[in-house]
Amino acid sequence: MKQSKLSFEEEEIFRKKLIALLLSGADKPIASKVNFQKELFLLIRAMPNFESLFDFMPHRLGPYSNSAEHVIENNPDLFVADRKGIYLSNEGKQFSSSVSKEMRSENFERLIQSIQFIRSIYDNLTDDEFMFLVYMTYGYTEKSDRFEDLLKRKKQLAESLLRKKIITHQRYEELLKG
Repeated sequence: MKQSKLSFEEEEIFRKKLIALLLSGADKPIASKVNFQKELFLLIRAMPNFESLFDFMPHRLGPYSNSAEHVIENNPDLFVADRKGIYLSNEGKQFSSSVSKEMRSENFERLIQSIQFIRSIYDNLTDDEFMFLVYMTYGYTEKSDRFEDLLKRKKQLAESLLRKKIITHQRYEELLKG
């Protein structure tokens, strides 16, 4: 992991900004904490410069970032986590809007395109489908208490991912062999 040159406070502000932008990337909440962690993980994989901000580690349910969980839990003025999912409060929406105005337009556009792509594809997955896909693609299985169960259901999960057009037929075959 690369070391950040930012202070802890600056990193925390940056984490809030990235999470706010991720949550603003669709007109609906992210369905669960599992999906939130996985969508953020994929965003960070797509943007390695942000890797040091979210120290993802193997966890019971796949890649997990304590710092991301901390940001959601400790900023109830910006982020809501309830039975509807994880989403921006009204103040969070204003915060997200202000973030977009302070970024260079080309950087903002690139980031938002990545976020919208991730949200459009992965928002419709169940926790099990998402965990299975991430485990089979990136690993992070060491501490999982679900991986073995998901492997037993790999045909069903892979068929569901194929039916939802999340994966190609070639990837479907790879998942069945894995």
